[in-house]
Order: sequence, then C-alpha cells, then structure tokens
Amino acid sequence: MRLRWSLPASACAVVLFMGCAAESDSIVALEEALTVCGTGATVTGIDVSHWQNTIDWDAVKGAGVQFAIVRVSDGVGTFDKQFSNNWNGAKRVGIKRGAYQFFRPNQNIDQQADLFINSVGQLDAGDLPPVLDVEADDGASKATMVAGIRQWLNRVESALGKRPIIYTGGYFWDAHVGSNEFVSYPLWVAHYGPSCPNIPSAWSTWTMWQYTSSGKVNGIAGNVDTNVFQGDMAALETFARGMAECGDGFCNGDENGATCEVDCPVCKPVNSDGERIIDNDDVCLTLGGNLQYWREDTTTGYGGSLRWTYTIADPEASNTCSWDLSFNASGRYRVEAYAPQPFAMSAQAKYEVGHAGQVSTQVVNQSTANGWVSLGEFEFAMGANQYVLVGDNTGEARDLEVKLACDALRVVPLDVPDGGNETTQPPSGSGTPGPSGIDGGCSVSAARGANGAWPGGLLLTLALVAFRRRRTR
Repeated sequence: MRLRWSLPASACAVVLFMGCAAESDSIVALEEALTVCGTGATVTGIDVSHWQNTIDWDAVKGAGVQFAIVRVSDGVGTFDKQFSNNWNGAKRVGIKRGAYQFFRPNQNIDQQADLFINSVGQLDAGDLPPVLDVEADDGASKATMVAGIRQWLNRVESALGKRPIIYTGGYFWDAHVGSNEFVSYPLWVAHYGPSCPNIPSAWSTWTMWQYTSSGKVNGIAGNVDTNVFQGDMAALETFARGMAECGDGFCNGDENGATCEVDCPVCKPVNSDGERIIDNDDVCLTLGGNLQYWREDTTTGYGGSLRWTYTIADPEASNTCSWDLSFNASGRYRVEAYAPQPFAMSAQAKYEVGHAGQVSTQVVNQSTANGWVSLGEFEFAMGANQYVLVGDNTGEARDLEVKLACDALRVVPLDVPDGGNETTQPPSGSGTPGPSGIDGGCSVSAARGANGAWPGGLLLTLALVAFRRRRTR
C-alpha cells in the first residue's frame, strides 16, 4: 500500500480561483467534508508485505509498534511470500495482528475471498478484522467495483465472523467507487502529509489512518507504512474482539474455552496417565503458509484422512505443519508421527521439536515408513508453548514432486509421575509402526542468536497457544 491521495489539479485550481475571488461558504463546507481530524489518544501500527523482506519482529515489538496488518496477496495471482512469517511473527511477540488483501475487481471475487479466508484460517478473538485494500480499479466501472466489493465483504464476513475494514483514499473512492453503501464498515484511510486526513465523502470519520509510507522502525530495513488507530489500546482491544454470541461458530468477543467451548474448542493437554494423539483435524494442529497447497486426502491416513504438500529445496519453508503441545506434568515422553503411504515420500523430512526451553531437530525418512515413525524421546515441561513442526523445505526440489505428509502425532509418557506407556493402533487400516528413519539430529538452546532469529528459522511460523481458535476443514 503506497498511495498518496490528493485532490486532482483541476479541483485545486477551482478552489484557488474561488478563494481569490472571495471566501465562499461552499469552499469551507467542501474542506470540512473532506478533512476529518482524530480526537484523543491513538495507537501506532504498521502494515507490511514482502517489500519489507524478512522482518525482525522482536525488534519491531521493542520499537513500540502495537499493531501490524500484513498482506495476504495481490488478488489471486500473487501470494505474498512473507505472509506466514509476518502473520505468525507478529503474534509470537505480542503485536496485535490483522491481514489485508489487495483487491482486483476484474479477477474472480470468490477466489480472492477464499484465498484470504484459507490463508488466515479462523481468526483468533484478539485479531483485527480482515481488510479489503481498495486502491485500483484496473479499468473497471463503478458498478463493477461496487458489486465486487460487496461480494468480497459478504463472503469474508460470513466465513470469519468479523465485519471487514475498507482501506482506501478519499479521492480514489469518490472518483472510482462513489458509493455510500459501505459506510457501516470501518474506514482505514490513506493520506500522507497533512495533520488530518481527507476521507471519502461517504464516511463521517475514520478508524485508522495511514499517514506515511516512509516510516522507520527498528527491525525493518528501509521504509514501512505507518498508521494510527483512533483510540487507546483498550479501544483497539474492544474493536478487535467485536460482538460475541455463543453458538454462532466464531470465537470472538470475550468468549474463551471456559465460557463457550462450542465456539472456542480447547487444545487439550497431554496427560501423564496415557498417550495423546493429535490428528489432522484437531484444534492443536496448525497449517502454515498458503493453505491451498495443503491438499486433503480422505482415502488414507490415521482416522481416514491426512494433509500433504510438495517439498521444496528453498532454505525457508513456504508451508508448515505444527502440533501445539501442552503438558499437565513434566517428564520424559516419546513422540511419534504417523507417515502413511503413498503420501509420506520425503526422504529427509526435518521435524523440529520445541521442548522445555530447548529446540531439537530430527531428520526422518518418511518414505520407508507406513505408520508410526519415532521422532525420539524428549524432556517436556509442565505447561504450554511446546510443539512439533515440519516444513516443506526438505531440500527436495519441487519439480521432483516429492510428497510430504501432515497427519497424526502421538505423544506417549515414559518417565512421568503416574504416567503410562500404553499405545493404540490406528482406528482403521492395517498400518504398522515403521522404522525410525532418523538420519541425524541435534539439540540446541531455544535462545535467539545474535541476529535475533529463532533456531531453525521455523519458530516464526508458530502460533503456539490455540485455546481460542476454531478450525474449519
């Protein structure tokens, strides 16, 4: 988003001419209708995309940024390659996050909306509402613009349960959309330079204001769009939560697993008296990246289904599968992944295990397994913020069409007070425990390195606590 909104030169000329003649009341009224100043406290935030490259979110947090809105895509043609890192990185450090999509009126509207919906997944209760970025008409008529905007807003709000924000500029909206239909949607206005922004004539106020595209923030190389929210942090929290109604299928407002588990299913902990199996439809499992590349197969897998994607040779993962773990007792546990054929074909799947303040990696040959494969035994601490993660960056090139499976994870207590070590077979099929396939591994401290990066480079993809998340498959 890099727009500089202003009146066209002809309009400025008219105003200057009339101003020279007399101080007309109509001129004053025009100025008042376009310029709206905020009142009271504000909260500072940024919006980012791949143009900011890799962001050090710890440094951004330290710089005082309180919210960040990250790009999902430009229409359906360009998925932002930094979306997953930014979406998960902002949450990891405690910056309130939101997501936006650059609107293309001449592309398929439902496909654009679905790409956005599938990429963000079910919004957490504290996430900001979705954003439609309206700043290009691509030659479309006003009628086409209005119809497309309406279609996107309705589809996204119905799927995610939060009324979207419209991002635009005053002159652009009036000249290229020109509709009063959407005034009930919060306005995020772009206007660089002045002390108060010009807004579209349809709205009477703004919720957020993007006031510069050349902001400087620690942790971001180069310029970044900088914004303010009109209100204090408590107001921003209230705005993010929205209205809640238990049973509506959305975990929002003040809902949580204790007050409305039907909307906010809980990621249940591993008990010390028996194993815990997290299947691919469990709320504790999180898929990262562009979700259209996580295909679902319902003919095999633990419980009759699994997710899979193709591997890549890139140094950083584009798509990740993570299992969020919490424990009601500290101790030693065995961790196993279910690797069914013909979808577990990677010979070098790298599993990252976060446990008791440590991060260990185990490289597994999925292709030699057809069932449970051991990732090893680990010491876990009581509580949450522990995990297992596998990414598509195995080193096997995409054109080889090597499949990487994301299916069930089994955690079995070994040396735990009152723990047990019973195991169960898959509920269907005849798969047997496969060989460990461990080609190597290491254990390192979870402390960040000198460059501020987390070990393995994948921890940025985690949203470790899923207590307020509702998954749809």
